Amino acid sequence: MSVSKNILERANRVIRNARLPVLPKAFARPLPNRRKPCQDWAGGRSGSPFRMRADFNMTVSAQYGTVSDFHNRWTRRFITAFAATVLCACSAMKVGYQQGDRLAYWWIDHYVDVSAAQEPPTREAIARFFAWHRKAQLPEISALLTQAKSQVQQPVTPAMVGQFQDASQRLARQSFEYAMPDLADLLLTLKPEQIDRMDKKFAEGNTKYRKKFLSGDAGDREDARYDKVMDYAKLIYGRFSDEQEKAIRAAVVPVVRGADARYAERIRRQQEWLALARQVQATHPPKAQVLDMLRHYGEHWQNPPGKARAASYEANNEAGIALTVTIANLTTPAQKAHAAERFQKWIDDTQALMREKHGGAAQAAVSY
Repeated sequence: MSVSKNILERANRVIRNARLPVLPKAFARPLPNRRKPCQDWAGGRSGSPFRMRADFNMTVSAQYGTVSDFHNRWTRRFITAFAATVLCACSAMKVGYQQGDRLAYWWIDHYVDVSAAQEPPTREAIARFFAWHRKAQLPEISALLTQAKSQVQQPVTPAMVGQFQDASQRLARQSFEYAMPDLADLLLTLKPEQIDRMDKKFAEGNTKYRKKFLSGDAGDREDARYDKVMDYAKLIYGRFSDEQEKAIRAAVVPVVRGADARYAERIRRQQEWLALARQVQATHPPKAQVLDMLRHYGEHWQNPPGKARAASYEANNEAGIALTVTIANLTTPAQKAHAAERFQKWIDDTQALMREKHGGAAQAAVSY
């Protein structure tokens, strides 16, 4: 079912005012007839309702988002889109969550071109997920945001950030585990051409990622990562002085050094996922076996196999935590007050979502 033009235009204005990437221009013009309602809503296959970060592994996201490590890897982004919990890290949280079932379906369809036979069970799975998430995880997200609101007003330590990250990753694992049965069902119905489409979409995303974060010299890479970090830091704390920005730029350098390793891990995980999907498609094993395969794959999220991969993961994680601590402890009392106010608005939005029934008005007010 298409979303009306006026709702889409309002959502576009909300996100633009929140300094997030603007929705595709297709949202603001009459949509052509296509064979799938999802594609009508999303403005076709070429656009993206929300451009998620490629591998923003700063723990700025871990402390200020609700599910930290979701943004970094494709499978995490799959479940993130499925859950739309990533939207808890932006001012458009309520609108994003209320439209999350459509966003999730668009995202899955974008990658696999959902068939007519796959569409009803996929939509039903998404609806089940949101009903579960609203009841099971939004209360915990509200508690985490409340904890962050308190911590952001005092000196921040690596241990504090690490504890918040652990809690966020626990929620991520729970989301994945809940979604696994429906994900297994979808995998068992995929055709070879749908998996090839996934492969193609991965390649397109990787090209964009390399262009943004791995091209140019060391200075260009630092600039790209610094700009991304500051987008999120300013969302939380407001404006920074020149002196503060200079210190943050220096703290970004260790994170930039790990960019190649993060990209290599990204590629490995994509290839592992494609291999899993192709094995399921070729052998059509019992669902219980597919669940075991998914569980094994999910275990690698925070525990990459092999000493070299695990060491690289840990080094990148520690660099992100150090960056978060640096930013937090550079802030003035006024900036800390700004952060507390921001968190309180997210808390209010989360609690309002908990009170709403699924499918509430998409035009509900959004906090700024």
